[in-house]
Amino acid sequence: MPHVSVLMPVYNAENFLAEAIESILQQSLSDFEFIIIDDCSTDSSVAIIQSYQDDRIKLYRNKINSGISYSLNRGIKLATTELIARMDADDISYPQRLQRQYDYLLAHPECAMVSSFAQMITEEKEVIRIDEFKSELYYYNLTFSCWIYHPTVVYRKGAVQEVGMYSVPYAEDFELWWQLSRRFVITTLPEVLLDYRVTSQSLHQVQKRQEYTLAQQQQIVRNIRYYAGSDYVISENHVECLQHNFQPLLEEQSVDSVLECLHKLDFITTKIIEKQNPNLIKEDIMTAVFYKKQFIAQYYINHLPKRKAVLLAVKMGMLKKAASVFLNK
Repeated sequence: MPHVSVLMPVYNAENFLAEAIESILQQSLSDFEFIIIDDCSTDSSVAIIQSYQDDRIKLYRNKINSGISYSLNRGIKLATTELIARMDADDISYPQRLQRQYDYLLAHPECAMVSSFAQMITEEKEVIRIDEFKSELYYYNLTFSCWIYHPTVVYRKGAVQEVGMYSVPYAEDFELWWQLSRRFVITTLPEVLLDYRVTSQSLHQVQKRQEYTLAQQQQIVRNIRYYAGSDYVISENHVECLQHNFQPLLEEQSVDSVLECLHKLDFITTKIIEKQNPNLIKEDIMTAVFYKKQFIAQYYINHLPKRKAVLLAVKMGMLKKAASVFLNK
């Protein structure tokens, strides 16, 4: 039996598919099965897949176009191993990726999922940035945003099945990470193991942006109420702010509203600490909220009119910052 099942959904991915496939076939850990689910592509994707003469590739084709969640759930059921590595058809896995994550999960049986840092690249492979999301901050920040890049993860099949697999059509990865994090330990390796390509075909970036954005907002409200109570009230602008979409709250031009949002964050944080969880480490939560509050405050101090920026800094006890804004802004 192979050590790992690599699961890759494909839909009209001809532009970058060969590079994605080859990055898996050239892994230093070579004992794997490569499950590819084609969701009724109308381009040359299937022909590209079939051009590879490698017994590790197992191609399955959906009878009708059914979406990514259906394809992924089908792939999970087909996987013959307990460890499943996600891959996307436009990304590039580094040669040591599978070996690093396989070794980690073998050494840490309590962990249900391990991800890695990712390098963001353009269609032409130009580097945009490197996202180094520290694992000790994962659990807290998953309340407000999807910190984990889907094709960087390896997870345990049994754990994913236990939480219901992919259960929503949009923001399906965010939903799964949230469900896993409530019941199992999750972590990340502090090294870049994948190039994540931002393309004009990205579902969440372009084609279904509105659907993914709405799904994420609904999930964030659900996450907050899981801790703060089912009747907890929070405004849409404050939800946007907590996921670091700052513009809607900035348009209010209200120092009091910014402070209210930060007070709500403090309240939510106390509730997160009170809720038992296998990923809960109080010191890490306090570190995460400190950085989050500083990041939010810094944005509004930098973008509010001078008088309001100084007032916000003073009310937050940031006297040196207030003096700097007063003298220089």
